[in-house]
Amino acid sequence: MDVQPSPGQAARVPRVLLVDDHPPMRRVLRGMLEDAGMEVVGEAADGLEGVAQAEAVRPDVVLMDWRMPRLDGVQATARIRSHLPEVQVVVFSSAEGAGMGVIARQAGASAFVAKGASAELVCAAVLAAWGRPPPLQAPLDST
Repeated sequence: MDVQPSPGQAARVPRVLLVDDHPPMRRVLRGMLEDAGMEVVGEAADGLEGVAQAEAVRPDVVLMDWRMPRLDGVQATARIRSHLPEVQVVVFSSAEGAGMGVIARQAGASAFVAKGASAELVCAAVLAAWGRPPPLQAPLDST
């Protein structure tokens, strides 16, 4: 999935902040987003650091882990959305369940994506939060 400007739009890509307490996960996420043409503008290892980084770099979207030390993703999301309402948050976590998306939305997140999701789904959630849903793929011709 490549980020392409719409006709008549200036070439701009979403600026994304990664917040996850596991460095290997941040590396994977960075690779996925950069491969899709997005710009990763910072990383943070916990919720408090994530809030500070968001205030410093003013990303378009924060990709936020749910469970982290010092300040969890729900609390960090609420703080970011309270102080920086223009910054969108996508909660990304291994915690699954019907209520997780509801809790994430109540905190101000645009979306909740499970950590087992495909790279395409993660990137699509970031693009949708940024306000530019990915283009629909044409179905394969079955003839």
